[in-house]
Amino acid sequence: MGYFISIFLSTFILEDVALATSIGLISTGAISFRLAFIACFLGISLGDLVLYFLGKLASQFESIQNISFIKKHKSTLLKIRKSGVLTYSIVISRIVPGTRLPTYLAAGFLRYSFTRYLFLTLTSVFMWVMVALLAGRSLQSIFMDHWIYTIIVFIFGIQIFKTFIPQLINHWDRKALFQSWRKYAYFEFWPAWFFYLPIIPFYFYKSLKHKSFLMPFYASPEITHGGLIGESKWDFLKHFKPTDSSTLNAIKFKRGIDFMELRKLIDQANLSYPFIIKPDVGQRGFGVRIIRDDFDLTEYLLLSDFDLIIQKLSSYQMEAGIFYVRLPSESEGYLFSITNKKFPFVIGDGSTRLGDLILRDRRARMIAPVYFTRLKEVLDQVPRLGEKVQLAECGNHCQGTIFLNGKELYSEKLRVRFDQISKTIPNFYFGRFDIRYSDADSLRDGENFEIVEVNGSGAEATHIWDARTGIIEAYQILFQQWALLFEIGTQVQEKANHKNKVKLFSFLKECLKVFFRKSNLSVSS
Repeated sequence: MGYFISIFLSTFILEDVALATSIGLISTGAISFRLAFIACFLGISLGDLVLYFLGKLASQFESIQNISFIKKHKSTLLKIRKSGVLTYSIVISRIVPGTRLPTYLAAGFLRYSFTRYLFLTLTSVFMWVMVALLAGRSLQSIFMDHWIYTIIVFIFGIQIFKTFIPQLINHWDRKALFQSWRKYAYFEFWPAWFFYLPIIPFYFYKSLKHKSFLMPFYASPEITHGGLIGESKWDFLKHFKPTDSSTLNAIKFKRGIDFMELRKLIDQANLSYPFIIKPDVGQRGFGVRIIRDDFDLTEYLLLSDFDLIIQKLSSYQMEAGIFYVRLPSESEGYLFSITNKKFPFVIGDGSTRLGDLILRDRRARMIAPVYFTRLKEVLDQVPRLGEKVQLAECGNHCQGTIFLNGKELYSEKLRVRFDQISKTIPNFYFGRFDIRYSDADSLRDGENFEIVEVNGSGAEATHIWDARTGIIEAYQILFQQWALLFEIGTQVQEKANHKNKVKLFSFLKECLKVFFRKSNLSVSS
């Protein structure tokens, strides 16, 4: 019993020492695994609860509430309590050294839900102590003989813990999790790595045919990696004329910029809330968000570690993707694909909560976690009878927007307009313009639209995500798209090689002229 009490008390000093001592005592048989586990679990859990209540007690003192930092950022701190940031912090701090003390004190100070805190803490302590003790001497031989499998299982377990525990403790997240399995019956919701597997052999086939594995990277020579991987969105946007009606005001800024310095840049660019913020190097809508106030901007800056673009929010309500292609050997391009984007919504009936309205919608429930994350503050509210509640605002498929084949929007005027716009970007032959527009008739006339962003060689004809498109047709379009990319890359390379030969010939010609000029001077002298 003495060892039990010693381990229990040592958890209040340093839990790592308590765990290490427990492993040693278990290996010598001085204490059973069960008693060591209970001592560690009770001691660490009790310590975590003490930290929570110390934070809660501190929130009662007016002198602490009046500390300049807390007073200045009080509204921000309250929003952090309501957001999911604190939940994830409580979970992750268990395995990140040095973060547990401030996180647990903050949870109490901000009056984070005690029931949720208790569940998170007890669950994380249970798993942490169990893994720590099992990874001790009792499993040393297994780890040494099968260390690769052990690491894989451990990483997999941590990932499951991080993914599912926060979802299971929340009422709406739990409901969404049990509904979202249906999405895997539709290829538009398949994981990207799985859906694009057939492209790999096709890519190798085209590489052999064109005698280069890197030919698609040459399709847009002015853009990083041809716009295929890691392209900068700013490399496209910077070429648009500010006076053109299709141009949205935008600025780019580096990671780690000071908030006040950024506010000055925003004012200088005549931008105001709300506006769009997104990574300069983005993929499939990752990180695209509407910023409505200083808190949203501060939170986004804290959670981002990459170069960013701030862009004026378009006043047009409709969105489309215009896929443009031009062979370098041709003077004019054509529209390979048009995607019309539909922003989903639900209609209130005056008695049903918003969360349940989403779960009743056959399509919305398949990606309910996406909508629930965005609307978490109002899921328990009951929309009025006939009230329309928008579920998505940004035109990204991964954020819940519905993609439709927009072939009815095509017109020769529209083709000519985008042929003109594309030629403002040097050596641009292949890519998709994501636009906002006022109405179908104006768009067909090539008017009343604004360019949100441009995607280069890594773009795709997004109308394949129309639910009416069959999987065979989708792959046919993708194969045709990649075939065009290889052909464009080949023509760009041939054009570049020809220019290099001309330059080399001109250089040799000039050298010969200089040589003969000097020779004549020597003879005459």
